[in-house]
Amino acid sequence: MLSIPHSCLGVEVHFCVDCTKLKDYFLPAKRNFDCIYFNFPHCGRKAGVTKNRELLMKFFCSCADVLAEKGEVHVALCKGQGGTPADQPMREWHNSWQVVAMAAGAGFILSEVHPFNLEDVHGYKCTGYRSQDKSFCVEGALNHVFTRGLPFPHPRPVICQSELEGKRGSFQVPEIFVDKINRRFLDTNSYHPVRTINEKLIAQLSQTFPLQRVDHSLSLLYQGCLSAVSQSNAFWIIPNTEENPNSHPIGKGTARGVLFRGVHFCRDIDQDDRMKAHEGDQLSEHYLRSSVLVHVQDVIRRLNFLPGTLHVLSGPVFRKCLISPHTLPVFHETLFVCAVDKGTEDSCVQMLMDNIKNTISSLLPSLSCFTLNSTVEEAKSSETIELNDSVRPDPQLDKTQYFICMKTDSSDSEASGSCIGAISAAPCGPNKSELGIVCASVNLDLVAMQICGISDWRMLWTVDERFLNQFIGGELGPFKSFSLYPPSYVHDVSFWVPECEQFDEVAFHTIARCVSQETVVSIQLLDSFQHPQTGQISLCYRLTFQSCDKALTRQQVAEMQMQFRKEIEQCLHITLR
Repeated sequence: MLSIPHSCLGVEVHFCVDCTKLKDYFLPAKRNFDCIYFNFPHCGRKAGVTKNRELLMKFFCSCADVLAEKGEVHVALCKGQGGTPADQPMREWHNSWQVVAMAAGAGFILSEVHPFNLEDVHGYKCTGYRSQDKSFCVEGALNHVFTRGLPFPHPRPVICQSELEGKRGSFQVPEIFVDKINRRFLDTNSYHPVRTINEKLIAQLSQTFPLQRVDHSLSLLYQGCLSAVSQSNAFWIIPNTEENPNSHPIGKGTARGVLFRGVHFCRDIDQDDRMKAHEGDQLSEHYLRSSVLVHVQDVIRRLNFLPGTLHVLSGPVFRKCLISPHTLPVFHETLFVCAVDKGTEDSCVQMLMDNIKNTISSLLPSLSCFTLNSTVEEAKSSETIELNDSVRPDPQLDKTQYFICMKTDSSDSEASGSCIGAISAAPCGPNKSELGIVCASVNLDLVAMQICGISDWRMLWTVDERFLNQFIGGELGPFKSFSLYPPSYVHDVSFWVPECEQFDEVAFHTIARCVSQETVVSIQLLDSFQHPQTGQISLCYRLTFQSCDKALTRQQVAEMQMQFRKEIEQCLHITLR
C-alpha cells in the first residue's frame, strides 16, 4: 500500500496495473522509466516457487519494454527467496526463485544487492500476507538492483592486412578473436589498466636505463620455427597473398583456415588449402604471434639498436590454452630488451627485476612476495602460485630463463599469486659475439588482475563501458563488478575417441571457447572408460557456462551446447554417445 505525500502532488498514479504487461498502460512517449520498483512480488496465496519464477520472468520481460537504456529495476524479496549468495542462509537453487536467471531472460544482470530498509521507502507498508490485509516479515529481506546487460554479438568475418615477406597480405581473424583484435588498449588515448601499468613500468625503468620504444607496427603474423611445445599452442593461419593467386577472395561464408595441429577448425576451408597445409606448404607456416619475443632478432638487426639501451616492445599475443579464470588465450605482453657485455647479464637481470618489483609494489600494497624462480618446478612449488600457459620455458633457444612470480596477502581471490612473466639471458648472435641479450617479458593482463582485484580475465576485454569508467584518468583502484552472482549452467558430453589417435584436449577447449563466445568457464573430465573388447576409449566431460558481463540464459546455453557437439564431432572426429 502506498500513501502519496503532498510534496508529490502532480505525479500520475495508476492503479490495477498488470506488471507483466507494463507497455499496455503507458503511451510510447512515457515508456522511458529511470527506475522500476517491485517490492515483494508474489502470485498470491500458497503459490509455489515455479509460479513465482514465472511471474518474475514475465515482469522482467515487461520492464525491458519501458525502461530507459541506463535504467534500473529494483526487486525486493524476502529472506532466501532470491537464491543468491547474498541471502544468508542461502536456499538451495532449485528451492529459490532464481531471480538472477529469471532476469537474464530479459537481458538484465544483477548489479547491486543490499538489505531492504522499510524506512527508506516513505509511506510504504507491507501488506498482502496470504492475499490478506496483513503485514509479513521483511527481516533479512534484500533489494536486488538490475541493469541492462549488453547483448551477445553476432560475430562477422574480420580481415586483417599484414606485411608477409615484404608483400602485403591479408588473413581472416579466427572467430575466437574477432572481438579482441584491434582493441588498442595500449594506445596513447587509452585509460585501460593494462596501458596504465605498462606506462608505469616504462617510467620506472627509464630512471635506470636509456630507453627506446619500438614502434607498434610489428606484424601479428609471424613465420618461423617453433618448438614442439609452442607448435601445439599456436594459431596457424593460411594467409591470402599475391603469391597465392589460386586462393579465393576472403569474403562472407569463406573461412580461410585456422589449424589445430592438423585439424581444420573452420568448416568452409578450401580443399586446396587443406592439402597445402598437410603437405607443409609455405603458406601454412604463418601463425598468430604467441609472444612479442618473436620480434627480438628483428629489433637487434635494426641500425638504431644500441647496446646498453632498453628497447620496449608491447602488444597483444595469442595462444591456445586450457580454460580457466587465470589462463589467457590472448593478453598484452610488454618486452624489455637490452644488449650488455658478456658476463654482466646477471647484473642486468637483477636491475630489471628490482625495477619491475618496485613498480608493482607501489601499485599493490598487499604484495607479500616477489621472486625469480629458475625452474618450472620451483615456480610451482608454492601452492598459491599458479603457473599459467602464458609463461612457459622456451627450449628452442640456448638461454637462461627465470620466472617472475608474485604473491599477495589477499584472501579474497582463489589464487593469491601467479607467474606474471619471465627474464632470460641469451647470446646476442654471431655478428655480436661480445654481447649478451637480456629480455624481460611481463603479462600486463595478469598484473592488472592482481592489482585491480579482477577475478576473471574476460572482464579485461568487455565492451561494457562500466568497466573502463572505473579507471578514467589512469586510476587503478579496486574493481567493482557490475554483474553479481551470474547464473551458471552445466552440460555433460560423452564420446568415443578415434582409434589410434591421441585426443587433443587443447583443441577441445578452444572449440568450446569459440562456440560459447567465451562463456565456458570450466571443463572437467568426469570419467574415462576403455571398452574391454575393442580397447576404444570413451571420455565424459562436464562444461560449466557462465558470463561475467552479459545476461546468459538457459536457452542460449542449450543452443551453444548443441553447436559444440556438432563442432567437436566434425573437427576432432569423435563419435558422440
